[in-house]
Amino acid sequence: MKVGFIYNDIYRYSVLGKKHPILKKRISNVFDLSKILNFNNVKYFNSKIASNKQLLIFHDKDYVDVLRVAEKTQKISLENKKKYNIGTVSNPIFKEMYRRHAISTGSLILGSDLILNNELDYIFSPGSGAHHGKKNQASGFCYFNDIATCILYLKKKHIKRIVYFDMDAHYGDGVMEYFKYDNNVLNISLHQKDLWPRNGNYLYNDYVISLPLEHGFNDIDFKNIFEKKIESKIKKFEPEIAILQMGADCLNDDHMSKLCLSNNAMRFTIEKFKDLSKKLIVMGGGGYNPWVTLRAWIYNLAVLANEPNKIVLLDEGKRFLKNIEWKKKPKHHWINQIADVPNIFNFI
Repeated sequence: MKVGFIYNDIYRYSVLGKKHPILKKRISNVFDLSKILNFNNVKYFNSKIASNKQLLIFHDKDYVDVLRVAEKTQKISLENKKKYNIGTVSNPIFKEMYRRHAISTGSLILGSDLILNNELDYIFSPGSGAHHGKKNQASGFCYFNDIATCILYLKKKHIKRIVYFDMDAHYGDGVMEYFKYDNNVLNISLHQKDLWPRNGNYLYNDYVISLPLEHGFNDIDFKNIFEKKIESKIKKFEPEIAILQMGADCLNDDHMSKLCLSNNAMRFTIEKFKDLSKKLIVMGGGGYNPWVTLRAWIYNLAVLANEPNKIVLLDEGKRFLKNIEWKKKPKHHWINQIADVPNIFNFI
């Protein structure tokens, strides 16, 4: 079964700022390493920029217009900075600020169409996953909320049961808060307790599962909570499609959180969802250690494509990982293997 990998080379050269947490090339690295690993079941698509009409499915027109002009002029008035939360340390003015995020939205629109037209069952879009964006404000590095736009687009196309699953360390407030009263969407977020944006309180009902996690939350905890609190809810909901935000900042060795998951938790999640939903869209999200993020998302692609054997690194793959530059030196396993060890999911 083929997986559609949706990508655009804007991720290779655009950068939010030299000191911004969003690392340059973190998305293009996934694309490049996937080519080195030579997957058999992956088909590549070039993402187009979302149209104005598509962006307005979720966002207010004045906000979209201001963002477009800010990219063109590379400046914003103080009034609009305060109103739209653009031009801040987290959401800076940068050269591709409109196009980059309109392309991440366009990726999910394209992926949705490929699924709706029965061309593919699984979509992989690591450049998407902007779960903090609001209708008329940027928030938490997210300028357009590509996920909310995608969900509304699918609903317009008469998809009635959509699961949104978010395992990013940060609560996906832009999506969860918007859809929490929508009975067509089962909203699930596992996130670190008391981590920004600090509004993901515990909630557990038929359409919203919001689970704040304690520091040190690990693979054993994850398996228990998924099988005891989440899996039965998804089965009962009978989704037509599942949308997965796989932010890698939930993983051990990502400095943005205190969660301690291995990337095998992501494999476990995707394998579970392949049984729970016939159609999947798997995205990226947070991820601030370049090796941890790259390895996790490549692993996600391999599992989605049913090619976990492809994650065995040969010399070219190891060289690619070794040549990544960052402020810290890599640990041995960051540049020599994709899957974390041990994989406790094989034993419990």
